This record gives sequence, C-alpha cells and structure tokens, in this order.
Amino acid sequence: MKFIFWNINKNPLVDEIAELVEESKCDIAAFAETDEETMKKVIISLKEEYKIDCSLYQPPGCDRIKIIVIGCVNISLLSHGSYFSLVKIKGDNRELIAGFVNFPSKLHRSLDSLRGLLEKFHNQIIVEEVRCNIQGSMVMGDFNVNPFEMPMISLLGMGATNGQYCSQRNKVTSDDVSKRLFYNPMWTLYAEHKERPGGYRYLDTQNHVLTWHFLDQVIIRPSLIEYFNFDSLQVIKKTSTVHYLNNRQSPDKNISDHLPLMCEVEI
Repeated sequence: MKFIFWNINKNPLVDEIAELVEESKCDIAAFAETDEETMKKVIISLKEEYKIDCSLYQPPGCDRIKIIVIGCVNISLLSHGSYFSLVKIKGDNRELIAGFVNFPSKLHRSLDSLRGLLEKFHNQIIVEEVRCNIQGSMVMGDFNVNPFEMPMISLLGMGATNGQYCSQRNKVTSDDVSKRLFYNPMWTLYAEHKERPGGYRYLDTQNHVLTWHFLDQVIIRPSLIEYFNFDSLQVIKKTSTVHYLNNRQSPDKNISDHLPLMCEVEI
C-alpha cells in the first residue's frame, strides 16, 4: 500500500494534487494545511480527468489533516487529537495502524513542548495497539522537527531511533521508563540527498546554520521493517508538468514550502 503526505501551505493546488495522486499510484493521500473545499475539488478532478475512483475520508478526525482514499481501502478511525488522526487499515495480509500528523511549528512551541506533545501521541498509539492487538504502526506527516532533534529521539518523546537493531529490542528502559521504539527510515535519505537533504528549507543563523530539514517524516514500528519498501521512500521534487523547486532549487512557495513525501508498506 502506497502513501503520500503533503503539507500544501494553504494553497489551492487542485490540479497539482490531482496529478501527484495519479502519477504516484498511491492508495492513501494525506494533506496538511488545506480545507475540505479544496479536497472536494481534487476529488472531482481525479474522477473526471483521471477516471480514478476515490473519496474524501469523512469521519471526524484532526481538523489539520485531510485524507483522500483511492479505491476500496478498508479504513476506520481509531482516535484523533488536535494534531493527529489514527486509523486502522486492514490489508490482505495484516492490519496496520496508521497515524497522520501535523504538529505545531517551532516558531510557536519550544522543543520541550513538542517533546511533550509527541510523548502523549506515542502513548495514544500504545493504547490503540493494545486495544486492536496490532503491533505494526506507522506514522507519517509534518512533525515540525528533524529526525535528530530531541522530540523525535527522546525516550520521553516519540522514541524514534536511527538504528534498526536498537528498534527491534523488545523494550528500552531508562530511569524506570520502558518503551517500544519506532524506527525512522528517513535517516537513509540523508545519503540519497547529499546536496539537498530534506523536504523543507529555512535558515536561522541566530540558532544554527542548517539549511534543509526533514520535517515531514514517516516512522514505523520494527515489525514493519521487513514489509517497508525502502526504494519507494522519497521526497518528490516534480511531476510531469509541475516542478516543486524554484530556480534557486528551494521549494517554490507559490506551490508549497514543503515537498511531498511518499512511502510504501506491504500489508
């Protein structure tokens, strides 16, 4: 099953989204910073121009996330909060808990505040994993932090490691806190994007000299590693008619300040 996530920066990208969905051949496309009117126009375009059977996922969930489902996907809402929606997806071989997120910007929240939000979110995932008896969970979206920043890597945060072996330990314990970890495959893209490691660009010389950032990420439970298609994981720079980068090779803000992210999991 193939997934797309894109923070479209409140731009009415009807044609651009429809072309992305069609060319990616995705099964589920999630979008942040958009509205239902734009998504309904995308649905019309997909049906009329591309003859794609699709629908806007309607159960109440996080207002910050809109989900388009392609074809007949067995999907049901588990829970939601201000910054996330958790759904259960039933495939031919296994069930998957999928989370779609859009956490607040570091412009408005401290890293410690974001760490607390991610810790609460991780705890909610655990609740749903126990309730549904599912060990395999995947989270995709705009975390608004990099893979190496404390909210992502802290045991008292998302607990997303860059080591497969570490993630496959039953639990990690520190100071009486025990937690199953996530594995973060985004680290593999640093080698793939030597000149442009990320899907979002900003420079804040008062605090750091980082230019590119992986704010949009996908993380998985270690039980999904063998079913995760690492070759499909990519930051998308263009479609047939639309280039998402401007002449300076930065995200074209007339389109979006974020680049789309794609991944694939066999379920």
